[in-house]
Amino acid sequence: MQLTLKASHMMQSRIPPLSLCQPRPQWSTAAASHVIRATPNERPIGPGRGGNAKKDKRGADDDATLGWKTRQQASPVEGPARRFQPGRGASSGRSRPQLQSHPQGDKRDDKTAILATPHPAQLMGRIMACTDLSSLDQAITEHGRSFNDRHVSSAMSRVGKLFRRHQVAMAHQMMQDLSVFALRELNNMNAQSLSNVLVALSKVGGPVNPALVQGILSEAKLKLPDFNAQGLSNTLWAAAKLGIEDKAFTAAWVCEAKLRLPDFNAQNLSNSLWAAATLGIEDKAFTATWLRAAKLKLHDFNAQNLSNSLWAAATLGIEDEAFTATWLRAAKLKLHDFNAQELSNSLWAAATLGIEDKAFTATWLRAAKLKLHDFNAQELSNSLWAAATLGIEDKAFNATWLRAAKLKLPDYNAQGLSNSLWAAASLGIVDEAFNAAWLREAKLKLPDFNAQNLSNSLWAAATLGIEDKAFTAAWLRAAKLKLPDFNAQGLSNSLWAVATLVIEDEAFNAAWVRAAKRKLTDFNAQNLSNTLWAAATLGIEDNAFNATWLHAATLKLPDFNAQDLSNSLWAAANLGIEDKAFFATWLRAAKLKLPEFNAQALFNT
Repeated sequence: MQLTLKASHMMQSRIPPLSLCQPRPQWSTAAASHVIRATPNERPIGPGRGGNAKKDKRGADDDATLGWKTRQQASPVEGPARRFQPGRGASSGRSRPQLQSHPQGDKRDDKTAILATPHPAQLMGRIMACTDLSSLDQAITEHGRSFNDRHVSSAMSRVGKLFRRHQVAMAHQMMQDLSVFALRELNNMNAQSLSNVLVALSKVGGPVNPALVQGILSEAKLKLPDFNAQGLSNTLWAAAKLGIEDKAFTAAWVCEAKLRLPDFNAQNLSNSLWAAATLGIEDKAFTATWLRAAKLKLHDFNAQNLSNSLWAAATLGIEDEAFTATWLRAAKLKLHDFNAQELSNSLWAAATLGIEDKAFTATWLRAAKLKLHDFNAQELSNSLWAAATLGIEDKAFNATWLRAAKLKLPDYNAQGLSNSLWAAASLGIVDEAFNAAWLREAKLKLPDFNAQNLSNSLWAAATLGIEDKAFTAAWLRAAKLKLPDFNAQGLSNSLWAVATLVIEDEAFNAAWVRAAKRKLTDFNAQNLSNTLWAAATLGIEDNAFNATWLHAATLKLPDFNAQDLSNSLWAAANLGIEDKAFFATWLRAAKLKLPEFNAQALFNT
């Protein structure tokens, strides 16, 4: 299967076609199957999911080991990209010399030819001596045709190290030029060079040459036993950052990594699990081996390693009490070093894994309050979602969060808006200024809300008592189109919210009933109780729905709590539902739980 790439990612190289270059080595593409996917800004597991790679100034060039750090979400490169014409350099408006081989009829004498092509060691020295992109660009222009595999690897690594934000377009074009030489030298590259080239491509970003990526992975699969621990870790990390999915490569990588994980250092361990989570690699044997190695080295993990490893564990659904306990001990000592993203990601992961530790929470709150102004929109949303999920109530944190969130609400996406209001409602945070600002943003973005976002946001609005006719109208328009995508809880919560806010819309009710009839068997006890209560409150009468509800409820009445039992009987009475089997089962369940009925429940019953 050929590697696919968006047209916007294709860039024309300034290098003439390979027919003018030295012959390209032949390599098979039949064994490789690749997809380069755009790295999503967020991964919707609960709130947000994604990856970010942090720059690490400790990276070395050539065959030295590259130790790039990772983050949950890769930051987009800023600055407008200049459009480069073929044959034009990026550093000035001057025409760049064409990189052409000398014709057969060249009359230069042998001495001149030798001087024009430096010794490989001299050429490597020139590459390594470059201190800016312009000097490196000149070296590529003059001698790129003479580059061997080590020269290409070193030059690409130097581009990754030397480029600055305002030079992004120039760096992208240089990588395109070097990709031509890299393709030519692929068969000659050793494990270290292959890893370095892929890491450099991921660091510089921008358009990539699909044939080069395909070739690197094909060669890497053959040479994986030659990779050292850091080379293995960096290669998978780079593939994850570039969004490359190749099942054959990842399967081979996992088999090799399982044997070498004890040799991985703290950063290698963190980066490899982050990459596995980002690429969705699930392998129980690899996970078990990783956990054994990580538990021994967690004390060496820095702040970013700790945050990324727990994020990856949560993303992959890895639950291991011994690892969690060791992670908590290490993290409590270093939380003051966590930056905004690391703080947000770590609490999100703890909430996702259900990790509750009062000492960790208290330390996290102290660190987060000092840095909330640095949190971006997603980090703010994720952190409040996590706090609500873990039941963390801290008035000082909530107040600081509100001040930061009000300033950044325009940057919130659909999921961020939905999760933040859901969390505020769950924690009982009532702030009229925040609610008003939230409504302004939500009305503009409701068409982007998915089924869960729509359900959660109306549930939160109902819980907080937010009534806004314009928002309600916009919500109804969006929800009617997506009701078939609502799951059981989404359907139950949405009708409960509509009833609580007294929203009357016959078209919505009819569409809701059609969707709910197909999914009532998936409703749990609370969903069933809330649904019939809402239907009775709104006066929705549908015999087919009632019959399906009775069948599902009769089977699950033993799971109803006191309030569920009271509400369901009240609703059945208001809708005129008479069913002897249901009432007999209801009485048996209610007799066991009557001591738990409150005054309202007893009165309703």
